[in-house]
Amino acid sequence: MKEFLIRVVSGFLLLFFLLYIGPMMNIGWLQADSPSRMLVVPIALVGGWGTLLLYKKFVKKPGEGKL
Repeated sequence: MKEFLIRVVSGFLLLFFLLYIGPMMNIGWLQADSPSRMLVVPIALVGGWGTLLLYKKFVKKPGEGKL
């Protein structure tokens, strides 16, 4: 359940950044008239998985030694 929450929260944060903050910064492919804007959702999904993998890599369980 913790892994699911990490993916969901990071995905929503990426969506917020890409849909609301990105156009304010005049990023071309994030503008409303761009057909490439449809890539925002897959990027958020992949970003959620990537965040989970980074979390697992850097946060170790108690008792685990260094590799």
